[in-house]
Amino acid sequence: MLALLALGAGPPPLRAQQPTVDIQAYHFRIDIPDTGTSIRGLATVFFQPRRGWDDTLRLDLVGMSVRRVFDVNTLRRLPIWYDGRMLKVVVRGARTRPAGGRRGVVVEYSGSPQDGLIIRANARGRRSAFGDNWPNRARYWLPTVDHPSDKARVLWSIQVPRGWQRVANQPECAPRARPRRCNESAPIPTYTMVLGATQLARSIHRPLLRGRDTIPIEVWTYPEDSAFADSVPFRQATEIAATLQRIVGPFPYARLSHVQSSTRYGGMENSTVIFYSESSYVRRTMREGVVRHETAHQWFGDAVTPADWAHLWLSEGFATYFDGVTTAALDGDSMLRPFMGRARESYIGSNVVDRPVIDTAEHDPNRLLNANSYQKGAWVLHMLRREVSDGPFFRGVREYYRRYRDSSVTTDRFRREMERASRTSLGWFFDQWLRQPGYPQLDVAWRADSASGHASLTIRQVQPAAWGRYRLPRVAVDFVLPGGRTERRTFDVNPQYEEQVAGFTLPAMPVEVVVDPDGELLLTTRVHR
Repeated sequence: MLALLALGAGPPPLRAQQPTVDIQAYHFRIDIPDTGTSIRGLATVFFQPRRGWDDTLRLDLVGMSVRRVFDVNTLRRLPIWYDGRMLKVVVRGARTRPAGGRRGVVVEYSGSPQDGLIIRANARGRRSAFGDNWPNRARYWLPTVDHPSDKARVLWSIQVPRGWQRVANQPECAPRARPRRCNESAPIPTYTMVLGATQLARSIHRPLLRGRDTIPIEVWTYPEDSAFADSVPFRQATEIAATLQRIVGPFPYARLSHVQSSTRYGGMENSTVIFYSESSYVRRTMREGVVRHETAHQWFGDAVTPADWAHLWLSEGFATYFDGVTTAALDGDSMLRPFMGRARESYIGSNVVDRPVIDTAEHDPNRLLNANSYQKGAWVLHMLRREVSDGPFFRGVREYYRRYRDSSVTTDRFRREMERASRTSLGWFFDQWLRQPGYPQLDVAWRADSASGHASLTIRQVQPAAWGRYRLPRVAVDFVLPGGRTERRTFDVNPQYEEQVAGFTLPAMPVEVVVDPDGELLLTTRVHR
């Protein structure tokens, strides 16, 4: 997700995780009306009971009218209790697997969604309908367990007015089979389960090759914006996906569509069908950066999903950093340093430096869409890459993706993969950069003796005490000598000491001292003689 737009007021976040049930798949039939906003829905929910199951399936569904619920195997009508926010379905005997299929219920419902499915005139004045579920707004139009820890497969059937085109999460199909066989998509979080429908133009881009598979790449826009989209933001749509596939691992889905939409966000990483804000097309301000960011989410956020909101950096920090990594791969390594410099400035100038990245005290996911999750998260990856070196870093990222693809994870899973790849303990690194607030602020005083050639640095950590102290191995320092020659040395910052001294032998008296000259660390320095 990128560029959070204006958020409407709404109810506080609802906790919907149901650990005694594993939702396996959703089949949604949605009828979009010619006029008005009232939809009709038929949702089939397949599930697997777990230990502690009490014969009651609890589904989030806000503000809709439920007509009936019946068992998918017996077609027997089931007892329900619905308070306008949660639908409870009594499914006795569900612990025993049916002879002919999966356990499941069918929910027949209708109503005008208060949120989640946006039905209105789009930026070009045409009637449209677009899903916009992040973070937990699927519940306003789809009966689901609306929590990222319970990923499931999804299959859509969408009825729309004549002349409209439809897009939705794409199923896995056997393209050469007759008749064509389609199964549900790979397991995805509910916040990326969406449909879109209006008058759309489609352009077909060069497909992505994944071994023997061909991954179609399409761009869907309002007709007036098609030429701009193809020539500016999506000019390298295939190259971006191919670069990420080479760096991280195989593209996780069967196809990829980029769609102009009415999402409230600058971009929304819906699995296989990324939505982008319509206004940036109309104003012609949309650029390639949002495409790189949202495409990276197909690997990080969609295929590998944070199990809870406190670990949102596993989605947004990864997408931010791999936006920069992809830029460097496509346009030259020199592009990464200014990219990270802008991320540093954005984070240091933000209002969340007093909070940690893994912020378990904040329960509103929208408030976690901040510089900690995005820019500081990207810096954590950048410094981790420096700490373990390129080979172990990318090896660890690829194994993390391979092992947890189609799963929901916490930060500790990622840490363990990086420790295996680097063969080193990284608990200190993850603790200080993700669970401590702030960043190191160094006051560095230097002195040098021209006769002995000895120079010393007195280094103090001067950030607020509430942030704690930081361990900084191998901090680079450049001593600028007369004539412009530079001598580079390194020193370590030990968190046990508020002040420490590092000594060096130099061939001449320095005229200037520069700490972290290549901008490798998230810190600020004041250097004085």
